[in-house]
Amino acid sequence: MVIIISLLLISSLILVVIQDVNNRMIHISLPIVIFGLCLYINYMSEDLQFTFVGYNCAFIVVNIIGLATYFSIKNGGLINPIDTEIGLGDILFFVAVTPLFDLKHFILFLVLGLICSLLFHLVLQLFKKVKTIPLAGYLSIFLMFHILIKDVLKLNMFL
Repeated sequence: MVIIISLLLISSLILVVIQDVNNRMIHISLPIVIFGLCLYINYMSEDLQFTFVGYNCAFIVVNIIGLATYFSIKNGGLINPIDTEIGLGDILFFVAVTPLFDLKHFILFLVLGLICSLLFHLVLQLFKKVKTIPLAGYLSIFLMFHILIKDVLKLNMFL
């Protein structure tokens, strides 16, 4: 059953990539489906606990507050960074994958995923100039690689 759920998760992540790269937005149903699939994986896992979702969401909130503070200071006034600096779909994607990680591994996933997304985008910039980064799409690709490495090759990418 976990294999079927993992395949459904990878299928959903592929849809995120397609929608985010093509439209720079994702349908609201995708983060909801991904969150449900990730919750099931969390429930079936011996290594994960539901409380990790709360810790990871708190980490996301702290980062959004930091982002808002940074852009507010930079622009000299209160700034809401959602949909101007970072898309709502990106934040919903962050929340959707929270059940898959404990806090330490979630931080590693975000940091490494953001670095890989930036590098991937910089390489693509050499061929096609694009102003915005399809972050949820790039992180979906990163998460698919993580799932394949962890579940197929049985390696722990984050140790």
